[in-house]
Amino acid sequence: MVEDRSENNAPKIYYYSPDINTPSGGIKILYQHVDILNKHVFSAFILHRTPGFRCTWFENTTPVIYLNQLVRIDSTDCLVIPERHLYIVNQMRGMKKIIFNQGCYNTFDCGYSLDKNDLITPYHDKEIIAVLVVSDDSKQYLSYVFPELKVVRVHNAIDFKIFSYQENKKPVISFMTGKNEKDILQVINILKFRKALDNFEIVPIYNKTEKQVSQILKESIIFLSFVYQEGFSLPAAEAMACGCVVIGYHGMGGREFFKSDFSYSIPDSDIIMFVKTVENLIELYKRDKNILIEKGKLASQYILNNYSIEKQEKDVVQFWNTILR
Repeated sequence: MVEDRSENNAPKIYYYSPDINTPSGGIKILYQHVDILNKHVFSAFILHRTPGFRCTWFENTTPVIYLNQLVRIDSTDCLVIPERHLYIVNQMRGMKKIIFNQGCYNTFDCGYSLDKNDLITPYHDKEIIAVLVVSDDSKQYLSYVFPELKVVRVHNAIDFKIFSYQENKKPVISFMTGKNEKDILQVINILKFRKALDNFEIVPIYNKTEKQVSQILKESIIFLSFVYQEGFSLPAAEAMACGCVVIGYHGMGGREFFKSDFSYSIPDSDIIMFVKTVENLIELYKRDKNILIEKGKLASQYILNNYSIEKQEKDVVQFWNTILR
């Protein structure tokens, strides 16, 4: 037991998080949900394995507890489990469980076979009462696969105190590394050998703090998105919030905000179309950079209007009010 239930009989909500202290949008979102719940007088915690561990790559004072502190589990408590860590379902019996699937295209990565008679899945476990997702695309995917499950979409939020619009742009093209390195190498090298990058700076983003990432994005006029099959495509949304013109893959989950008025969606792996689009935008910048600055302004406003902290907060509170009723 984490707290004395004689003083506080409210159900406890535990968001299980892997012990990873490198930048991960998915983990930050777990922390955000716990902060929202505590703000609204729920009793919520991040649950880590390693005593003393907490994420420090972004600022937070989120309540954290550890597996060795859970000496008693109450049937009214709820455990939220990321889609890649569903082994926890069998390790922590006796409480209601919600799968938080932030990457629907990873659903079958762990332990599934091609045997048509193998229908064992944690999604059919009797203690799973709902699935949370972060995009309309993910909701459609999981509702189709598991039509008997309650699948609820909650909006992600872009923190505009960190990822905010900046009009004073530089000739900088930035992108996240760590995923789809093959396509990154192709696009950047083709641009390089075609000498399309003269007078432009290329800034790969890797293992940076949240504030360092935001500073790069605020200065960038163009952001390249190389994501593949993502639940939401958070980096692209953060880049738009900072006023970048985003070119690249929406990763499926990002289709809902890759609008043609201010961004350029490229079909997956269409390398030459990707390069040509970047070259066209570079030439447009050289002729009249204000056109790109205005597109960035439109992108930032769209993200502000549709992925606000207030909208995320409303979704999360509404979901948990329903679950705990």
